[in-house]
Amino acid sequence: MDTTDIVVDYFKKRGYYNEELKYKTIINDKNEDFMDMECLFESFFKNFNIKNSNEFNVNKYFYNNFLIEKFLIKIGIKTNTISKPSITIAHMIKVAKRQKWFDPE
Repeated sequence: MDTTDIVVDYFKKRGYYNEELKYKTIINDKNEDFMDMECLFESFFKNFNIKNSNEFNVNKYFYNNFLIEKFLIKIGIKTNTISKPSITIAHMIKVAKRQKWFDPE
């Protein structure tokens, strides 16, 4: 398997891959738990030997929703959450190939 397939498989196994969106799947959706995202990316950086993982700013990309906000989002009520830059599977494929974190374009 090449790097692309390995990255896709990594996110598929963890439930972060949409068959319709494919590489355009957004990983850091506002419905995702902050701690889960942090663990997911720490694991990714370790598995793919990302050398500058300390430059990744979790607060820039992950939503830290409080319990009430999570409940409101689940029942379909919009909240005034500040938008964060999206991280897609396509971007993470590039990161894995370079073995270096860089901000999405």
